[in-house]
Amino acid sequence: MHTRTASARRTRRLTLAGAATLVAGVAATAIAFNAAGTGQVAQAATVTYDPLAPALDFNAFVEDETELHSTESEGAMATGGNLVIRGSYNVNIHEVASFTAPGDARPSALVVGGRVDYDQDPATSVVQVHDYVKVGDLTGTSVLNTDSNNASVNTHLVASGSGYDSTPRIELNVQQPIASVGPTSPIDFDSAFAQLRENSANLYVCDAFKVPMNDRDRPVVVPKGEVAPGQGIRISLNPGVTNILEVTGEDLNNMSDLTFDTPPTADTPLLINVDTSGTGNEFDWDVASQAGISGDQAPYILWNFPDTTRLNIASGDTVEGSILAPNADYRNVSPTNVEGQIIAKNAKFGDLGENGGEIHYFPFAAEFSCEDDTPTESPSGTTDEPSSDEPTTPCETTDAPSSEEPTTEGPTTDEPTTDEPTSDGPTTDEPTTDGPTSDGPTSDAPSSDAPSSGTPSSGGPATTSDDDCAPLATTGSSSTAPLLIAAGTLVAVGAGVVTVASIRRRSAKNS
Repeated sequence: MHTRTASARRTRRLTLAGAATLVAGVAATAIAFNAAGTGQVAQAATVTYDPLAPALDFNAFVEDETELHSTESEGAMATGGNLVIRGSYNVNIHEVASFTAPGDARPSALVVGGRVDYDQDPATSVVQVHDYVKVGDLTGTSVLNTDSNNASVNTHLVASGSGYDSTPRIELNVQQPIASVGPTSPIDFDSAFAQLRENSANLYVCDAFKVPMNDRDRPVVVPKGEVAPGQGIRISLNPGVTNILEVTGEDLNNMSDLTFDTPPTADTPLLINVDTSGTGNEFDWDVASQAGISGDQAPYILWNFPDTTRLNIASGDTVEGSILAPNADYRNVSPTNVEGQIIAKNAKFGDLGENGGEIHYFPFAAEFSCEDDTPTESPSGTTDEPSSDEPTTPCETTDAPSSEEPTTEGPTTDEPTTDEPTSDGPTTDEPTTDGPTSDGPTSDAPSSDAPSSGTPSSGGPATTSDDDCAPLATTGSSSTAPLLIAAGTLVAVGAGVVTVASIRRRSAKNS
């Protein structure tokens, strides 16, 4: 009896081992079939680009109206609408402007697409500009290169009919040819902001490495939207790739500090996607300190506010990095400085009786790598879209163990059944339940588990990391056909294996 039992077990081992070999062979055939190009595998190409390129390295790049109250910008400024003078302001004080209009001898430090408004300012205001000024509409402006004594002097822009030293005024540190001032704008703001909005929306669903937020003092991961008031957060970047940190506005205001274990660099840039939907897309930002970085790392950080309509820097520490908020009315009425570029729909730097922070010249100097088929609509309308466009890498690393585990564990777990040879030996139905029937389908289980494990708990496209497997199920009949053929072949092979196992077991029992 013992000999027969051992023989039956050996027979079943060999049969299941053969089934595993056949399964692996068919799977390899299906993969080779698909890789050979007979089936179509949907793989999005990766594009690498500078999302702020349309802003031309201006320290502040505004689509419509800009108000200057205080204090200064180290680099150049450009506004597509009117410039309202309501206080004293210094522009391009470090003389780092890099955009030069055709035919000009010097860079454009201040570009105004509309006209200059001198009517809303206390009489003492002066906007000092280093290098040239460009004004698209000179209505209400006199451009003067001579003073009251008719002496040749540096260029001043004053209200029409006013004297050279009248206030409010724009005064240059050089003499610019009058004809060079205007009335034309050298920048197509409409085209630039159409591209900036598209870039901002695409970055919100960018396929790249998602940076987890960790509690500063404990080994705990903090999900998006769950930063507690006063909680310290630390992050570690993945070197050599685009890194994405996804947060809500409430997260930013709750965190006491944001500590960088690894600093951003040109080849390890950081994109921070900020979801302000919880506050109606209006956000008063109390900026947390960013420990471990400074102006040296600012060119490799971008704060993206794609759907924010009002962004106010209310208080806090310096913002390290550029701000991309192409749909927002931006306002800074605190001493908080920004080390980077500011992109906004409208902008107010300071306010009456309140100083705004300085804008330091650390222009964005990196590129982000994302898939090229991400949607261009605003993220609020495309929360479901990123699920199919999520990174392929998490899908591969998540599915690999799931798909391999049943092929190795299935046979070994079911094979050494002790009751089968002794009590159920003659029963021909037993192998069909312990063998391919239970183990075979489990190799397909990940396709049903992936959506449930990948469903974002915090909302938005930011955290749908496990939905990367979705394209395998939705690439169309042409791409899934080889897999369906392989699945059918596996079923047939399994049935054959069961039949052989039953015959051999009966033979072993009878002998």
